Amino acid sequence: MALRPLSAKELADAPTLFASFMGHIGSRHKTVGQLLAIYRKRSRTIHAAEDRADDLRVDRFMDDMASKRWRADVIVRIGVFDGSVLVIDGIHRGIAYLACIEEGISPDRLPALHMNC
Repeated sequence: MALRPLSAKELADAPTLFASFMGHIGSRHKTVGQLLAIYRKRSRTIHAAEDRADDLRVDRFMDDMASKRWRADVIVRIGVFDGSVLVIDGIHRGIAYLACIEEGISPDRLPALHMNC
C-alpha cells in the first residue's frame, strides 16, 4: 500500500462503503461530501446517548484538526468491492476534514490529506 496525496475535492467526490448513515437510509454508496451533508443535518438532532456508532466523533475530530491537536496526517483507505473503488476506512476523519474546509480553514492549516491505496 502506498500513500497518495489527496485534494479536498477528490475526497468530497470519493464514494464510501456507506449507503446509510446516521439514520439516513439509502441504497447507493454515498460520497464523503454527501455524508458531510447528512452529518450537518443529523448531528443537530442526535443526542450522544443515541449515537451508538459514535458518528458524533466528527465534531471532536474537527476540533482537533482546527486547533492543531491532530498530530498525524489524515489518511483514508480505499478498497475494491464488487468492482467499485470505495473509501473503507477513515470516513469520519474525511468528513471532519471536509467540514473544516467548509468552515473556511485553509488546507495549509490542516493536517496533510492522503489516500492509502
